[in-house]
Amino acid sequence: MSQQKDLLREMAAAHNSGAPDRISDWFTEDFRLHEPGKPALPVGHEGASQMRGRFKTLTPPINLEILDMIEEGDRVAVRWQLTASYQGRPFEQSIMAIYRFENGRIAEDWGIARPSLWP
Repeated sequence: MSQQKDLLREMAAAHNSGAPDRISDWFTEDFRLHEPGKPALPVGHEGASQMRGRFKTLTPPINLEILDMIEEGDRVAVRWQLTASYQGRPFEQSIMAIYRFENGRIAEDWGIARPSLWP
């Protein structure tokens, strides 16, 4: 297993268990999220915190499952499946993301999620 894939598995496990995010361990100081058609989040740890904070609008049990991971150099592509409740109703979301790593942390995230809850 690679360190990059292990970090993504660690993030999913933390999310599913309700453990605190370790933003400075997982993301670079100049992290950037690229989401087509969405307002930009701040660069760096603040943007990573806001991105991860979006999941707090969901009601447990929350399961963020990695379905596929493909790694090439400093990038890992992941197909995720999210299941939870939102406003009292079951919710499922399919997510495709490509992560670029620098020195063992995520520097960039290009993601598309359907359906989307967040503007």
